Amino acid sequence: MKYNNCREEELKHKVAKDYFGKFDCTKIIGNVDFCVSVPSSNKDIAEQHSLLWAEAKRGSSDIYKSIVQLILTIGRERTFDRYLPPPYLGAFDGEKIAFLPYNEIQEVFYINDFNWNVAPSDHQTREFSLLYDKVKSIIEQKTLLFYFLRDDNEIKEFIKSNFVAGKSGLTKIKIDKNNFIFVYNKWLQSVKPTIAVNWDVAKQKGIIDGDFYLADLLSEDNLTL
Repeated sequence: MKYNNCREEELKHKVAKDYFGKFDCTKIIGNVDFCVSVPSSNKDIAEQHSLLWAEAKRGSSDIYKSIVQLILTIGRERTFDRYLPPPYLGAFDGEKIAFLPYNEIQEVFYINDFNWNVAPSDHQTREFSLLYDKVKSIIEQKTLLFYFLRDDNEIKEFIKSNFVAGKSGLTKIKIDKNNFIFVYNKWLQSVKPTIAVNWDVAKQKGIIDGDFYLADLLSEDNLTL
């Protein structure tokens, strides 16, 4: 085990230093254990965008259950309504780290008949078992699992290739009544300036930026491009 006898906070610091040194790992996102973000010094990014939200456990743990705990944490707080989700969710302990594309499980957060108001850390609840059964096959099929000692170079190469600011095709966000305005404000910052329109003239003709925003939302199954 690479990180033996480390407390959770120490483990997070060491993983951040050894594998995510070029990123900002100090951002606090609700009750998510560990967040990797684009450095705020990157002038090409309007704000810090998360690249990974992860659950951390000391020692050796069931990495799949850790991912389910993270999903419960995010779903309980509806973290995705207040922050743009990252391309990846993940989990790590003293011996291994796993990455799961956020898009693979985002539909789980919109289950209507599920009680999210349970303690995510309690793996004995009925809700934890139900969620585990529901996402187990997705996690098994889509999660990329690496062992720190055995796969050190592979982990670094994966991060180098996939944790890229502004990389397209990774995260699509489901728009609903809770995050509609939040995403609109992001659209104003990132998309509106790229549209070749004289907004004063357009406004005189009854066309506003919101019309373009709605057009974007409806352009691909209500998912942002």
